[in-house]
Amino acid sequence: MGAVMSVLNNFQLAVPPPFDEASPGDCYLVSSDGLRFKASRHSLVHTSRYFEELFRRLPPTTSHTDLPTFYFDEPARILHALLIVLYPVRTEEFIDVQQLLELIERQEKYAIPETSMTCAISLIVGRNYNGPAPVDDVVDVYAIGWSGGWRRQVQHFSRFMHRANLADQSMVDRLIRISGSSKSYIALTELRHQRETALDGIIEALEPRKHFCPSHSSSDTMFFAFISMIKTAARNALLAPHPACDDAFEFLGLQGTDENRTVTWCSACYSKADKLKLTNQLRAAIERYPQTISIIPETDAWAQWWR
Repeated sequence: MGAVMSVLNNFQLAVPPPFDEASPGDCYLVSSDGLRFKASRHSLVHTSRYFEELFRRLPPTTSHTDLPTFYFDEPARILHALLIVLYPVRTEEFIDVQQLLELIERQEKYAIPETSMTCAISLIVGRNYNGPAPVDDVVDVYAIGWSGGWRRQVQHFSRFMHRANLADQSMVDRLIRISGSSKSYIALTELRHQRETALDGIIEALEPRKHFCPSHSSSDTMFFAFISMIKTAARNALLAPHPACDDAFEFLGLQGTDENRTVTWCSACYSKADKLKLTNQLRAAIERYPQTISIIPETDAWAQWWR
């Protein structure tokens, strides 16, 4: 796959099969950057009205030494992706998410059938869902998944978006444009709100009232100042899509004053605490902590299969 992706990203290289010179075909399709794809008209006319019209005036057979040539105003990577989606040979694994997005914009222009587009979308969504982490831009795959109603997959992708800047208007505009719904953005903002509220449960697991030393719990001002610092440490630690806690203090960066730490700590605080107990309590609180969206797409990608 790496070699083919290299072809897609470096247009000076040879066209990959099944569109290279050695492949069967009765016409050439030339991209705007000069790459020539050999294709079968029979395969294309049965999958797209665009190509049916394009080939209408040509004779059914052509000399093998003088094949008709058609020029496109698309770069090679888009023309190649278009052919992959329309061709009966299933090689959609060589389409990246940006190619898919550009094909979605051109779906009407090239009369790409809904079934062909759905197949390509499902492969991109599946490729990013089945691995340990999305391999493509998570904002794009989340938005594409939302547009197609891939509910479980969208929820999965949302746990990888905790670091996304939801105040970035250009990112928000792209998200809504691709997903086709402002609810894709609302779902993420609601998750952020749920996570912020749930931080109180993380703090409670550490029992600060019980374990703060007298100097740090003598006044509400001092107490809540330290609570604020712990919340900041927890908020940062919980940005991971799958946060794991083996040690409560290490997880939150709460170390002695002579070690690296996130929160300035004193040796008296938590000096008599049962670290194992607090770690187990924190681990349980993390398991309850919101990680995925609760608002899901209205459409269901699987509904069509149950009709």
